[in-house]
Amino acid sequence: MNFYRLSLFTLTALATSSLTHTANAQESITVATYGGEWGAALQACIIDPFTEATGISVIPEPGVSAVTMSKLLQQKNAPALDAVWMDGGVSEQAAAQGVLATIDPDKVPGVAGMVDEGVYKDANGKIFAVSTGYYSLGLAYNTDEVETAPKSWKDLWNDDFAGAVTFPSPGNAMGVPFLAELAKAKGTPLNEIEPVLEDIKKLQVAAYFDTAGAGTNLFQSGEVIAGAHYASSAYAMRDQNLPIAFVVPEEGAIGGDIRLHLVANTPRMESAEKFIDFAIGKEPAKCMAERIYVGPATKDVELSEDAKQRMPWGPEGSIKSLSLPNWNDINDNRAAVIEAFNRAIAGK
Repeated sequence: MNFYRLSLFTLTALATSSLTHTANAQESITVATYGGEWGAALQACIIDPFTEATGISVIPEPGVSAVTMSKLLQQKNAPALDAVWMDGGVSEQAAAQGVLATIDPDKVPGVAGMVDEGVYKDANGKIFAVSTGYYSLGLAYNTDEVETAPKSWKDLWNDDFAGAVTFPSPGNAMGVPFLAELAKAKGTPLNEIEPVLEDIKKLQVAAYFDTAGAGTNLFQSGEVIAGAHYASSAYAMRDQNLPIAFVVPEEGAIGGDIRLHLVANTPRMESAEKFIDFAIGKEPAKCMAERIYVGPATKDVELSEDAKQRMPWGPEGSIKSLSLPNWNDINDNRAAVIEAFNRAIAGK
């Protein structure tokens, strides 16, 4: 081989090696997920099938939404995360902080197959998040102890439930939205929460719960017989042959969802966009609904009869049946509401 051909061969090899190295670097992304059964569902329904379909490996980084938000702020100029799951409320905060990239429907065409409520846009009409499933807070009650099923949030004040009622504390993801729902029913703005707190003082609450698991323990122990609890938790207790039923209140169950976001400034943008597009497809949505009974934000997902009976909006409802929080209003008033609750109710 002469010098020219050797040089050409060497340059070609180096170029090929460089391109291969770049491609390999693009074939791995890091995604913030949740822990527990939620994280397991995301792994089984979305992450593993995505890697199998595309060859792009996904490194999950479990954590609660507030921790993920902190990481995004710390890594703002050089993110290690490429896509992140976060709850409603924190999602809006992240968008306001500029740590999220716009999700372009041309690059994430699956957006066209989603319900309008599951596509979150900023004031300029840019998409900052997409939903991968809805959960809800509704009425749960013990069928052995309660003769007449509650139908409305106001039924929690029934004398029969006195001293045996629960609902989430403001520290829970649905705590402040629950208070906001009571404020809406009373016709008072969230920044004037005092009339709601006066009503709660009259409600003989056995205990408030910070986590869904703690709420379930209250029902399992018999300490409470009625209250505001998560649909998925109520259905799980029913599966354990406990006498627990779930009711969508006439005001609508309070809806929340797990949202997927594209991280600003990620150098792995294309792979992250592919991941988001895959995550909002029909098969992942069906898998999530069948596994942990979250309501699909993707259109035309065919569910089993079992899953239909366990949707967060009830067997006959839809996303239209949910009362979706005004997260911007809640975020604006969250600190003041928590302080007022602690002062008036918790005695802090």
